[in-house]
Amino acid sequence: MGDETEENPLNGVHFVAGTPNAYIQEPGLLRTAGEWIARYGKRIFIVTGTKSWNQAGEALSQSLDEAEVAYEVAPYRGECSYAEVARLQELVGPGVELIVGVGAGKVIDTAKKLSNDMNIPLVTIPTLAAQCAAVTNLSVMYTDEGVYVDFPVFYRNSLLTLVDTELLAAAPVRYLVAGIGDTIAKWYEATASATGKPHNLPTIGGLQAAKLCFDTLIAHSKQAVADAREGKASDALAQVIDAVILFSGIVGGLGEDNCRSAAAHAVHNGLTAIPDTHHAYHGEKVAYGILVQLALENRPTAEIAELLDFYKEIGLPLKLRELGIERELTPQDWDNMAKVALSPDGTMGNMPFAVTEESVIEAIRRVELW
Repeated sequence: MGDETEENPLNGVHFVAGTPNAYIQEPGLLRTAGEWIARYGKRIFIVTGTKSWNQAGEALSQSLDEAEVAYEVAPYRGECSYAEVARLQELVGPGVELIVGVGAGKVIDTAKKLSNDMNIPLVTIPTLAAQCAAVTNLSVMYTDEGVYVDFPVFYRNSLLTLVDTELLAAAPVRYLVAGIGDTIAKWYEATASATGKPHNLPTIGGLQAAKLCFDTLIAHSKQAVADAREGKASDALAQVIDAVILFSGIVGGLGEDNCRSAAAHAVHNGLTAIPDTHHAYHGEKVAYGILVQLALENRPTAEIAELLDFYKEIGLPLKLRELGIERELTPQDWDNMAKVALSPDGTMGNMPFAVTEESVIEAIRRVELW
């Protein structure tokens, strides 16, 4: 077996992990979450964050108690890092039947990596509609300081994903907007990643799921954001939540390496090398990365203008200053950002043409002039 196969055993394999075993979305679902979880296991280990548990913990705990599910709660320390996963692994006691991730993307990715490392099935309960982590078979890993490292891909998906639209409607709207940015990227990135590759049926399905995400968000995002501002678990919000969490994950789940992320997420990774951006959300940086990808691809001005109008309508960032960079970047900043964006462990290699550090920097400078 060659080195390349050892590094990525999925290369050349017709592998599909399209969806969780079960995905349920309805208002007030936390109140019956214990019943659903008890169908799969009676002793669970919960990985969560402080804000996430404040949001979901009371209703979930009551539901688990009613279903006679024994649980231990382990707060994570803020980053999905290899060191953090190793720390949590030491806390998982014997007899645990399920790892349960309750929170946003980094919490769930941490639980996901823990689940796969320990060979214990996973349940995901997203507390934000900010990305598709709850249904994807990979974890995006960072250093303990928040700089992107890589994304290991797993051979299985979550056993159960529970999405409470009331919970998500009550969350800060900025997270929803960020989730829309992260999901809009699926269409641009999947089409780039699939270019020049064999289009088997799973790849075609992944591309169609990406287009469905795009069309759904263009049609419903404005209303969904307005409803979320009022805390309403509306039909428009439910449509957007399914696009952001479920169908966004289906894109890569079906298409796998043919429908992976490309320049937009690579630029996100590069931006993590600039400390000024660490308060910007994942989807906000990805949304900016989409603009950089469009510049790299020399997309038509009219197409770019339509997307910029959509960004303005729902509040996605258009400039570096909206991501926290309110100063002139130094040559070292540009170099660090470009190097991480082009990391061989990143996704820039999924672009259908060669991208250099110089071309990434030039594309960012072009976006800043739009």
